Amino acid sequence: MPNRLKEPHAKDPRKLKSGRWQARVTYYDTETGKRHETSQTFATEREAKKWSREQESQYREDPNRKPPSEQTFEKFYQRWLDGVAATRTEDTTVKAYRRYAKPLIVAFGQKPLRAITPADFQDVFSDMLKDGKATSTIHHTYVVGHSSLKEAVNWGLIPFNPADRVRPPRVTSPEVVPPTPEVGRKLLDAVETHRLKALWWFISLVGCRKGEALALKWLDVDLESRTVSIRRNVAADGGLRSIHDTKTTKGRRSIALSEYLVSILTEHRQHQQIEHEFYGSDWNAEGWVFPSERGTLLWPSNVNRHFRLVLKQAGLPKAFKPHDLRHAMASAWIVKGVPVKVVSERLGHANINITLQIYGHLMPNMQAEAAKKMEELFMAPIPTSSPLTLKNNDIDEKNRRG
Repeated sequence: MPNRLKEPHAKDPRKLKSGRWQARVTYYDTETGKRHETSQTFATEREAKKWSREQESQYREDPNRKPPSEQTFEKFYQRWLDGVAATRTEDTTVKAYRRYAKPLIVAFGQKPLRAITPADFQDVFSDMLKDGKATSTIHHTYVVGHSSLKEAVNWGLIPFNPADRVRPPRVTSPEVVPPTPEVGRKLLDAVETHRLKALWWFISLVGCRKGEALALKWLDVDLESRTVSIRRNVAADGGLRSIHDTKTTKGRRSIALSEYLVSILTEHRQHQQIEHEFYGSDWNAEGWVFPSERGTLLWPSNVNRHFRLVLKQAGLPKAFKPHDLRHAMASAWIVKGVPVKVVSERLGHANINITLQIYGHLMPNMQAEAAKKMEELFMAPIPTSSPLTLKNNDIDEKNRRG
């Protein structure tokens, strides 16, 4: 039988030898059930009674003193997924939440919420590290566990969030090794006659994400002003697929197009019109820029399969991923001296720190170049006839004449 938390209550005031009145209120610890008493003295019995009643009321209304829940973490987490997460996020995100929470469910899914401790979380993180899980994956597991238990606190099921008292491993990202321009060119040469040629050129020259390119509509593209607006993203997880707005305001951005990319997109649109005429009423008219032959939205998995065929044709390693085209473009911008803030805005990063975290290792060469230029500036000989010298000479000449 679970322990029932006893109610706080105010005792009758006690008169002290000094003539003052002592007010007392008894309450019980939400975690241990131990009895505690708080007191304060007043000049009159009336004041003592008033204070006791107010203190008792505050203890009763405090959400943190509600009895801990006997509901298991697994049942609660499923309830949270269905009732909270599913109403705030896409289906693919909910599926990811379920996947990231698996280590927590396995470790303490059958434990009552009240019995979960910070050490339980820490043990899960240690086991995940031993199993070789990426620190980013462990961070996602921490986030879903923390977010769900935060709601348990809000609902009054537990007095505090045990995940608040845990420090997950620091996220470390592997150093990005972008493909060389030669490798990128070899791949783009291989897609010259492919139907999705424009897609690979677009990702390579714009530096957008694959999902952002697939979610692009012709109404987002202005070939005359040579700009494109990134507004949406396509995400897929197994058999689920969703189209949603970019996660951050920085993700929604306008990008300038090069003249060469405009010519490729123009040619691509002409080929698309031919497909439209061929399929007639069977053509999907939603206006996707990079659709299937019938105009329907392309599945990311189908695009990945097409990319692997291109790699094989180009004789490139299977490890090469579509996202590497984005890395290649961003790295090229950094090395060419494009300001990091501009690169961050073009990539749609939430803040410049993300850009520096991913591509910061490319910066030392730029810093060396900057140091060299500063040295040249300060080591250059000072002109014998500087503007200041000429001005002082004019003043001396006037003084002599005067």
